[in-house]
Amino acid sequence: MSTKRNNQAKKKLLIALLIVLAALVLLICSSLIIDAIEKNRAGDTDIDYDFYPADFEADIFQNAEYLELMSSEFLNYKDAGVTLGIEREDADKYGDDLEFIVEMIYDIIYADVDGYNACFSDTYYKKHSPKEAFTMQMVYDIHIERISTEKVTEGETQNYTKSIFAVEYKIYQNNGTFRRDIGDGSKKQYITITDQSGAWLIDLVSTVNQNIK
Repeated sequence: MSTKRNNQAKKKLLIALLIVLAALVLLICSSLIIDAIEKNRAGDTDIDYDFYPADFEADIFQNAEYLELMSSEFLNYKDAGVTLGIEREDADKYGDDLEFIVEMIYDIIYADVDGYNACFSDTYYKKHSPKEAFTMQMVYDIHIERISTEKVTEGETQNYTKSIFAVEYKIYQNNGTFRRDIGDGSKKQYITITDQSGAWLIDLVSTVNQNIK
């Protein structure tokens, strides 16, 4: 009887160990699955890009390769399915909201940190901090699309306009001082602007995680 009881005890112990082992395997698998899902959601935002050295004294308009990029379909504007090549000076012809977006991009190009930070509203700064100093950015292949424009009424007194633009551009020899989420490709950003304060300001920026070459 003693031997039989010992065998039964060993079987129970073995079963218990197997259950513990199975639970550990399940826990590890679950952890790996969750990690994979999170990485998939994040896209390639965690990629460690190889950035060029930052030179805060460099004048990008002395770079012949960048000047060549600027001269070829530099600024593209799309509205209602029609894409136009436009100049900075012409942006206001298509709306002061578009002009605002174009001027924001030129703030980036000229490293106008104060001008760039002034493009954002108090609503935006509730969740974000102002941008720190960055070098002149060799922005090119700029695509701006008007997604929507609408009049918004809140209560009896607050009436304002809201516009949403899709903005996409590349940065030649990106040094990472302005954007660290792209390398030699681009990521589309959806930018929501309103004129609640009496001037156009950015309330929200949503970046598409997928890197586009």
